[in-house]
Amino acid sequence: MLAAVLLIGAGGPAPRAAGAAGRAAADQPGPINLAVAVDESSSLGAEDVKRERDAAQRIALGEISTGSRLTVLGFASADSDEQQAVDEVCPTTTLNEVAREKLGDCVGKLDRRGRGEGTGTDFPAALRQGVARLSQQPVDGPRILFLLTDGVLDVSGSPAYGADKDSRKANGRRELQRALAEARAAKVQIWPLGFGSPDPQALRAMAAGGYQGACVDLPQARPSSQVVENSADLGDAVQKAFASARCLVSDPPHRDTPPATFRLRISPLATLATIVVSKGDPAVKVRITAPGGQEIDGARDDAASSYTRTGADQEVESLRIVAPRPGTWTVDLSAPEGHRDRLASVGVQWRGSLRSSIVMTPATPRPGEQATVDLQLQTWNGQPVSDPADLEVLKVSATLDGDGFTPRAVPLADDGRVKDAHAGDGRFTGTVTVPRTAKGSLKVTGVLTAVGLTADHRPFMTGVAGVNASVQAHLGVSDATLHPGESVPLTLKASDDATTARVLHLALEDSSRGDLTLTPAQVRLDPGQTRTVRAEVRVGTDVAPGRLSAKIVVYDTGQPARVLDARLVTLRVTPTPNWAVRHGKLLLALGILLVAAAAWTVWRLLERKRAHNVRGLVLTLLVPDGDGRDERPVSTIQVKSDGPEYRFGVVTGNGADPRLVPDRQGQFAVRRDARRMAWLRTPETSGTVVGHGRKAPLTGELLLQVDSAPGRVRRPSAGGSLRWPFPRPARSSRPERPGRPTPGSRPQAHGQTSARSAHDDAPRVPAGGSDAYDPDL
Repeated sequence: MLAAVLLIGAGGPAPRAAGAAGRAAADQPGPINLAVAVDESSSLGAEDVKRERDAAQRIALGEISTGSRLTVLGFASADSDEQQAVDEVCPTTTLNEVAREKLGDCVGKLDRRGRGEGTGTDFPAALRQGVARLSQQPVDGPRILFLLTDGVLDVSGSPAYGADKDSRKANGRRELQRALAEARAAKVQIWPLGFGSPDPQALRAMAAGGYQGACVDLPQARPSSQVVENSADLGDAVQKAFASARCLVSDPPHRDTPPATFRLRISPLATLATIVVSKGDPAVKVRITAPGGQEIDGARDDAASSYTRTGADQEVESLRIVAPRPGTWTVDLSAPEGHRDRLASVGVQWRGSLRSSIVMTPATPRPGEQATVDLQLQTWNGQPVSDPADLEVLKVSATLDGDGFTPRAVPLADDGRVKDAHAGDGRFTGTVTVPRTAKGSLKVTGVLTAVGLTADHRPFMTGVAGVNASVQAHLGVSDATLHPGESVPLTLKASDDATTARVLHLALEDSSRGDLTLTPAQVRLDPGQTRTVRAEVRVGTDVAPGRLSAKIVVYDTGQPARVLDARLVTLRVTPTPNWAVRHGKLLLALGILLVAAAAWTVWRLLERKRAHNVRGLVLTLLVPDGDGRDERPVSTIQVKSDGPEYRFGVVTGNGADPRLVPDRQGQFAVRRDARRMAWLRTPETSGTVVGHGRKAPLTGELLLQVDSAPGRVRRPSAGGSLRWPFPRPARSSRPERPGRPTPGSRPQAHGQTSARSAHDDAPRVPAGGSDAYDPDL
């Protein structure tokens, strides 16, 4: 864990490094001096020593700095002059890519000692060897010794500690205390990990006996001991101990037997991360996929990150990432048959850095006035911090310092209460009353305490206001959501009560260079003038979607320069929509118009078809009555077919009355126009309008009367019969005239009288069975 001070000043941002990986590399932690002492005594079983080897390799491959130096020691006891209590199985080496690949070979030499090899546990010798190696290394960084043991001191067989067991035991305890004192003096931290049947009290004593200084003055970072109960707990214990010693952020590792898939989250705050996979069997294959689906083989870098992958053929494999992509990383394990019974463990450790932006409102408060302090956290590449998983590990506050008073703390919170506008947005707010004794300059400094994070140092520099300030300014701007290339409006209200003109400078600070621009940069105020100026903050056209934050400051450029006002702004940049999305309303309107036009066209076609449809016309053939003064109907057809035209013919001969017959090739036809008026076409005429109930010449002395059937004629039902929507007319009670057809009879032969009286002018629809109601019509 790191205690970091966040300071935000009026100067511009630091120059950007070349590429994301380059900028993140500048935030890498410094190298350390690292030693791992592994107990090989007979008080541990063979399986315990195997787990110690696993732990040693995890520690070595989990180290995040390529400049760190590592020594791996194996120790037990020297029970004769020919034996050595400590063996350097991995001599001191810098943890570059080649050295990491070779770790598996040298760590594999660690093994439980047998009879005649020195089977006791000589902690003083192991500690002194570790301290010696850590002290002679040129790296100017922390010195950390991991002690992998059961914690049971046993020098009963070592002549160097006395002539008998009792004296050796007493001398061993005394030498252990001296060795711990030497470690404290050499500033060597001791982090014991207990294996086998450990002595927790002895392990805690050794952790407390070494150097207590740490990467930060917090209890979590001070040396402590961990007990590894079994193989399943190994990854968690090792990762927790190493993360605490190295000040890294670490979540509990995931465990399963292959084949298996693990998902790990890497925070946007991370500048450097290491994924460590303890496979348990070198035959297990590891596939690592970055957020977005890109498989990372470690052989090449990309525009976002750089990679180093080691241990592919070892029991422990690691991927070191500079500028890791934030999000969910996927680790897939596969293994051939016969190599799937070992428990695998996958974990990620990372270290990050933060930037910040801090303002005070009013920017130049008066003594005794209450001011509001706002602090916006940013990731190392300028993105606002708003993920709850990241915010919950941060403890943010501020201090106010200046002339005429002692510094005072400013509590800050991101809880949506009092002055804080929104909870969980990464903007921390608090209030402070400027002491009445304040005079001259003021400085507001943010303070961050967090796990595995460093921070920048940029204070907000200002001063107390005079009794009647001659130049005043107010900035008005709000957070917004916009696309690349778009802008958010800014309002500057300023007044000058002085006797000379002033030039105000608008500055955009604490943002990635090129992502945002502010115009105009200067505003002139004449004496006695009050102005309202419209400005804008524009997002670059090539800015990737995400969140941007910045500080906007207006300065009075007079001598000396003075801050008049300052505001924090957060902009959410969303992808530029495609043409269809940008013109969605227009396309919707056009679509509605097209649909309406199509519907109108269809309606017009249907209406035209309906208007011209001849269905429902009733055609009655009339012949002159005997005296020639009237006509009588002799044949009737009701048109039951759909279409724009109905064709028919007239049958005469054999002395019978002529009759109408349907005929698709007939010489006669009736149509309807748009007004639904009937038109009669004959061989002699191309078209004659026939009004409703009117007559028109057909051929010779024959006339045709055209009517419309009352109501709508329905199509035949499934049974084939016709159903009418109007009641059938009652049959006439008058006696039938000679020759009148009865229902179901055939038409009369030529020469017979018509079925209708000469006085019956209205056409009658036959009940059925006549040619006029042939189903084919």
